[in-house]
Amino acid sequence: MAIILDLILLTLTVFVSSYICVYFLPLNLPLRLILSALISIVVVSTIRKLFFKSSNNKMSYRKYVTYLIWQGEDYTKEVIAKLCANKKIFQDMGEYIIVDDTPVFIWTKYGSISADTMVKYYRICKKNNFQKAYILTTNGDKKTTAFIKNFGGVMLIYSNFKQVYSAVKKNDLLPQDSKNKIPAKQMFAMILQTAFTRKNGFRFIGVSLLLLLISFVTPFTNYYIAIASVNLAFAIACMAVSLKNS
Repeated sequence: MAIILDLILLTLTVFVSSYICVYFLPLNLPLRLILSALISIVVVSTIRKLFFKSSNNKMSYRKYVTYLIWQGEDYTKEVIAKLCANKKIFQDMGEYIIVDDTPVFIWTKYGSISADTMVKYYRICKKNNFQKAYILTTNGDKKTTAFIKNFGGVMLIYSNFKQVYSAVKKNDLLPQDSKNKIPAKQMFAMILQTAFTRKNGFRFIGVSLLLLLISFVTPFTNYYIAIASVNLAFAIACMAVSLKNS
């Protein structure tokens, strides 16, 4: 999904740059737009062939993480157990797993780990005399980790699923029916969670203000104001999604 967003951003950037270049040609507005669009298609297609590698119909890392989230914690445990077969010590302790004498908590959810959940992990570690434990997640919150560190005695370390993904891919265990397992509605939910965040909202606002300032000193005033308006619309969308999640 990140590649799609990158391609969209790249296309818009190339289109705007092309339009600025053809603006000075003796052409009317429709011809300028058509020429800019053609240039954008050629440039983006060339860049895509050079830098964006084909996935060979295999599930990407981001899609695999989404797959794990929708399959649940038990499925993730089964995958890790297969990877550890005959190689590492694996134990399923219910609320956590043990791999090579190291406790690992699994968080296969879209939202960030709450402070209550971190306290729960902390208590489990203290009860079992664990000085260090890993949390498999893609939504680690550094503020929550700092909150837990105040208690001391236990080191909780965030870790993503990249090692799991690499091992699964190497052992040819990636699911082949990803289209059936991950409906479009679920992928759309992932986009909302990852793209429309409060942090990105502030970024859109900053870009909008910068474009509005530039509009006072450039002959392309209307263009900059239009793009600034689009960024403000994205900023509002980010704030709305953020408020909904909170």
